[in-house]
Amino acid sequence: VGGEGGWLLGRGGGPRERWRRDVGGRSRYVPTYRPCVHAVVAASSSSSASSSSSSSPSLSPSLEEEEAAASGDVSYLEHTDDRQAVATLSSAPRSSVLRLLGITNGLLGVSQDRVETVMHQALPVMGGMVSQNVLNLADSVMVGRLGTACVASVGIASTLNFQCQAALQGISSGVQAMSARRIGENRPDVAAVPLNAALLMCVVLGVPMAVAGFLAAPSIVPRLTSDPVVIACAIPYLQARLCAVPAVGINFAFRGFWNAVQRPQIYMHTLLAMHAVNISLSLTLIFGLPALGVPAMGVVGAGIGTAVSVWVGTALYLRMGFTEAKSMGFASAAPTREDLRTLAKQAVPTSITNLLFATGMTALYWIVGHLGTLEVAAVNVLINLMLTLVLPCMGMGLAAGALSGRALGRGDVADATQWPWDVAKLTAAMMFGVGLIAVAFPEKLLGCFLTNQDAINMAVMPLRFTGITVAGDALSVTMQNALLGVGDSRRVAAVSIGTQWFLFLPMAYVGVAKMGLDLNFLWGLYVLQRILQAVLFARLWHQGKWKQIKLS
Repeated sequence: VGGEGGWLLGRGGGPRERWRRDVGGRSRYVPTYRPCVHAVVAASSSSSASSSSSSSPSLSPSLEEEEAAASGDVSYLEHTDDRQAVATLSSAPRSSVLRLLGITNGLLGVSQDRVETVMHQALPVMGGMVSQNVLNLADSVMVGRLGTACVASVGIASTLNFQCQAALQGISSGVQAMSARRIGENRPDVAAVPLNAALLMCVVLGVPMAVAGFLAAPSIVPRLTSDPVVIACAIPYLQARLCAVPAVGINFAFRGFWNAVQRPQIYMHTLLAMHAVNISLSLTLIFGLPALGVPAMGVVGAGIGTAVSVWVGTALYLRMGFTEAKSMGFASAAPTREDLRTLAKQAVPTSITNLLFATGMTALYWIVGHLGTLEVAAVNVLINLMLTLVLPCMGMGLAAGALSGRALGRGDVADATQWPWDVAKLTAAMMFGVGLIAVAFPEKLLGCFLTNQDAINMAVMPLRFTGITVAGDALSVTMQNALLGVGDSRRVAAVSIGTQWFLFLPMAYVGVAKMGLDLNFLWGLYVLQRILQAVLFARLWHQGKWKQIKLS
């Protein structure tokens, strides 16, 4: 805006774009990492007329204002002296999705601008996670055509595979916390250094873990089930999946980085490419393609297809790293010892939590095994359906963590505090409606994955439990990821491990193995544990001890 006492804001669409600010003829440049919106700020004409030119330097935006504007996490900028200058953003919704839903003036007390920001950050991640769950369900549908024993074998093997790779998945939250903080501190040139450190860790740790798991699979699976058909199917499927353990860690590290730098679309696009490979290859290998001489491999074909697709995703992520993150230090700035130490400090509690969670899920299958093979198959489907409901919440939670982390990086503690509460309200409202579907149509949903009517009947009430409580689960996932996003991984680990290992699993074992209670008791106990976690995570956030955490 021409004249003294105003400034012009514009936002570019990528890491090489910059904001240009004109203040009394001076220009300043601030890097930004998200698509462009424009706002014009004009000084109050009545006060500017009485103001002297000597006061114009005081109109220059403060560093906090610049960084807040560059992050896109504010709905207005304000400057006050003897002349008032206030900038406001247009209230018109920029998201076509929000316009389609009729959300044009905020939602549940959350301003329109903040809803837009959350959706911009979360929708690509949610889309990727929803697609991941759709793929998991598609795998379940394909394997389900092979029989109940095959469904049970995939459930047991998938849990063991998750247990093996869980430690590497924890690195993702460390990368996101460190990279988001550096973006907030206006240090984008070193934002990818934590990613470099994470990739090194994934290779050094992932390869030995995959080899050890592959060799140990034939001796571990029989300890979880006595059904010979389940054992015969689970071992080769598990070995195929374990071949991709290092790639899983690498992919999770990239996910944390792209979330931190506000490029979640890369995660979504890569995941969709992986799905295309997975579903086509798995379908071919499971049922065979006689025209091309491909034999039907059954369950093991699903494992091979998934493992290959994960490595395809790793190759795509590396390619995007060289093209989109080179200027942020990817593969060019070596991590220091302090970088490795800080990443380990952030990743170890989360990795331990993931490992113990996966071990707990393995223990859950062992407990359910006391009930029978039908119950194991039912629990496998219930877990997949629960993830379909819950993982979109994780996309919102990751957005909350990234937004809070960047706000802390620029020193805006109040904004960092508010983001998870806003995101939690939006997520709970969204998931309440989705949960009603599970409550109203459980038989139809279960019938897509189970062919045995007895297994369907015993899973109906547990699925309704999940639908009723999914809104509370949304709060748990949002607050958990917000705490991880600001680096509070130790207290997250304490809550997760404590509620699972000292409450849920002992009570589940006593109830099922000693008292002979059924699947309804077991699953009801499980969803109550998730609600307790939601209350505890919300309390940890409210206490605010995370505000004192320092990240280099």
